Amino acid sequence: MNDYREILLKEMVPALGCTEPIAIALCAAKARELLGREPGHIHIYCSGNVIKNTQSVVVPNTGGMAGIAAAGAAGCFGGNPALGLEVLTPLTPQAIARAAESIRAGQVQVSHAKGVDNLYVRVVVTAGEDQAEATIAGSHNRFTALRKNGHDILLPADEQAADHADPAVGFSLGGILAYARALDFDADPELAARIDKQADDNYAIAREGMDNDWGASVGRTLVETYPDDSRARIRAYAAAGSDARMAGCSRPVVINSGSGNQGMTVSLPLIIYAQDTGLEGDRLRRALVISNLLAIYIKRLIGKLSAFCGVVSAAAAAGAGLAWLQGMEEEQIGSVISNTLLTSGGILCDGAKASCATKISVSLDNALLALEMTRRGRLLPEGQGLCGRTADETIRNVARIAREGMKETDDQILQTMLYGCEPAAEA
Repeated sequence: MNDYREILLKEMVPALGCTEPIAIALCAAKARELLGREPGHIHIYCSGNVIKNTQSVVVPNTGGMAGIAAAGAAGCFGGNPALGLEVLTPLTPQAIARAAESIRAGQVQVSHAKGVDNLYVRVVVTAGEDQAEATIAGSHNRFTALRKNGHDILLPADEQAADHADPAVGFSLGGILAYARALDFDADPELAARIDKQADDNYAIAREGMDNDWGASVGRTLVETYPDDSRARIRAYAAAGSDARMAGCSRPVVINSGSGNQGMTVSLPLIIYAQDTGLEGDRLRRALVISNLLAIYIKRLIGKLSAFCGVVSAAAAAGAGLAWLQGMEEEQIGSVISNTLLTSGGILCDGAKASCATKISVSLDNALLALEMTRRGRLLPEGQGLCGRTADETIRNVARIAREGMKETDDQILQTMLYGCEPAAEA
């Protein structure tokens, strides 16, 4: 149970903007800090998945700048690495102008790093004969190497060095439900505050997306189309948060599994349901613990960045949280998870961008359908396709396909995004 608590506190952290460009900004800010002065050249090396999730989103607080070079230059000239994934909070107009100038002058170079972790960023900054570099890998705020003028700088003990071969060891649906039921929030104000912060911050950005035109306005379209539909309202607020976030909104969100979109997907359906039904206090907190831990469980088996859209696993977790709020038992909650994963699983991740909001809406629609099917005792038969005997077995079946089976898909998505389709062969 202590492990579940530490996992929640480690994974549920505030982040400003899409986490891949923010990881680039954080890495660049750290490299600049090590250099100790303004660089004349910035070289950013990124894994394919980081490139995929950065090239189409607006970097927050930059006045509309987008892409890898913008994220790195903004972090370098105006970021504060002590703020972690909120590194770009203190950006000033002067820093933004300097970042834009460096890009125009050709001082920022971007390279595709191959043969590295799916989540990998390395930034090398140079001024005269001085050079400094920082590397992030494995997690959006995890530094794995720091160097200045060829000398390694000692890092804190690697927190992930003792990870088990199975990244989800100790996780199970039953264990998560038992942990949530046993929680004493009065005895753990830190965890209670983190859960409440997720509810407050994620609802605030969703309201921003509902009140103003951001991105493709998927959330607003849903409520305009279905004004009296509670299911549409649940989907709309989660989508609206993504609308705002992908378009560069400067409000922070509390993330899940390294993703703000997933953090909003696991939390906002429960928050909106609680508002609509008058639920509050510890019952909502426990449901948010369940949804967050289930999403982390599934994503640890899949991997943080892949061709499998992460909001699918987050939507399955949100469906489970809603099922628990509605008094369903473990077997029924497991059915909601399985039905959602088996229906929405396979939605492709082709990078972070405006369409993430539509994928959130579709995935949550399937989760809500799974909830109603389960309520009526209509279950998908085990042994068909990837459906296991239990939810835990289904989770591992789907995760294996997402992690191993979709590797080639991930590579093809990246190649197409970077270089376009090859000309059709002549008949």
